[in-house]
Amino acid sequence: MIRFVCTLGLLLAGAAHAAPLKIYGMESRPISFLNDSRPDGFAVELARAIQDRLNQHDVIEIVPWARANSLAVVGPGVLLLSIVRTAERERNLHFAGAIFNTRVTAFALKGKPAEWQKQNIDLHTLRAGGRRSSIFVSLPRAQGYQVLDETNTSETAAKMLLNRRFDLWFDGEELYGDALRQAGYRESEVEVAFRLDLVEVHFAFSKGTSPAIIRAWERELKELKRDGGFLKIYRKWLSPHQLPPDVALSH
Repeated sequence: MIRFVCTLGLLLAGAAHAAPLKIYGMESRPISFLNDSRPDGFAVELARAIQDRLNQHDVIEIVPWARANSLAVVGPGVLLLSIVRTAERERNLHFAGAIFNTRVTAFALKGKPAEWQKQNIDLHTLRAGGRRSSIFVSLPRAQGYQVLDETNTSETAAKMLLNRRFDLWFDGEELYGDALRQAGYRESEVEVAFRLDLVEVHFAFSKGTSPAIIRAWERELKELKRDGGFLKIYRKWLSPHQLPPDVALSH
């Protein structure tokens, strides 16, 4: 019996180690981004910490969100480093996390919200934009906002807002500052118009990915949250309000 249990454990560990993963992060600084052609960011560093514990060395790539999203529904063995869990996505993905919370927020040019309030403008009628195929498009649309423009990156969306291509830019509050700086603008040039929701962001594996791999990643993520390793990485990149509910600030 003992020999059987040990053999089973070795087989599961071997499966988690042997099967390669195609790992994709999106250009969403500070979550995942290219830093001098090298993947970097909170989700990248967290994934590498798990890889180290599993003795895995699968390559992490940074690609446009729409491409990563499409790759994840083509076949097994794909890991997306940051995605909001929804009922629709659960049909194609297996989620592990949460790894952080994001606020779905509408940004506007500085002073515009006060003008709209004076003019009694219905914000649902304003032209809006957000990152293609993301929660920053689907959630506002579901609530009746006119998200007519979709961009490949938050940086492009920032440029379009500042160039008055649309009135509202939907994005995460952890993303907008770096997006503005990358686009050549200052944070002071925009303001929060309103906030829609606080949602959890997860790792997500494509359907058909080995259950042993998924369990191994879930186990090591849980252990990182327990022993303080997760919190050490988290504090480097994100704000306290974005901490997942199963992580304490006591470490």
